[in-house]
Amino acid sequence: MHGVLRLDRVALFSSFLSTTADGSLLVRTVSLACLHIALIISFVGQRALAKDVCDAHSTKGERCLCKVSDLHPTQASVGMAEVRIKAQKLKDEVQGRSDKGFLGYLLKHNKEEPIVIGPGGVFYITDHHHQARALYEVGISTTYCAVVDNLSDAKPEDFWKRMEDNNEVYLKDQNGNPIKPSDLPASVKDLANNPFRSLAGAVRESCGFEKGGTSSSAEDFLEFKWAEFLREHWAKTGIATQDIDEKFDKATNAALQLAAEKDAANLPGYTGKTSCN
Repeated sequence: MHGVLRLDRVALFSSFLSTTADGSLLVRTVSLACLHIALIISFVGQRALAKDVCDAHSTKGERCLCKVSDLHPTQASVGMAEVRIKAQKLKDEVQGRSDKGFLGYLLKHNKEEPIVIGPGGVFYITDHHHQARALYEVGISTTYCAVVDNLSDAKPEDFWKRMEDNNEVYLKDQNGNPIKPSDLPASVKDLANNPFRSLAGAVRESCGFEKGGTSSSAEDFLEFKWAEFLREHWAKTGIATQDIDEKFDKATNAALQLAAEKDAANLPGYTGKTSCN
């Protein structure tokens, strides 16, 4: 398409030049300048099109299309109750939209998946795991990615050290036990369910804690820190862990009460609130 467009522009300006029989230097100069701009626009357009798909050579700051199946998690679990909520919202957005229209929606609302390109050109998502799993649940195969960094030339041990130093990997399983990078799931479809992570998300939505406006290291993995607090104090609620998803509203109310206790006051984002009212 770009090649045809370029030829049409050349033909247009060549035609214009041939009609200025008086040989006006100004007209010819302007026309040649416009022809040059048209060629540049066409060339840039072709380059942009060539970079629409993420690959091992994508550079930091680039936004490009990537397959959901190619995204490797940097955490072991998500809250599946939260995933289901996000998946329903995505289903509503998919309705009546073309594939292109849905991708435009993701881009417009800054719903790109942030990725670090690791050894071998592997795409590791550093955030938005719930959204990525929701896309998988809805059956969306392609999304937009935002390249946070390209470390494809790093040795595996150096790569994971840098990821840990930058707080871009969370090495605990769904039960709060420490894991190694090799224990991380290879796909978003393999993320385990952590019901306390769902509760932490629900507590935040109800203003039980809040994220600050800064990128302070204290707020890294904020929801997981609150999830671990809820896990540690959950026995006093009398609700079985395996019943959290089934009795989610009741469990959320219990989690809000725990989050308002003084024991939680040292956690980042503490508000002491049990609702946003």
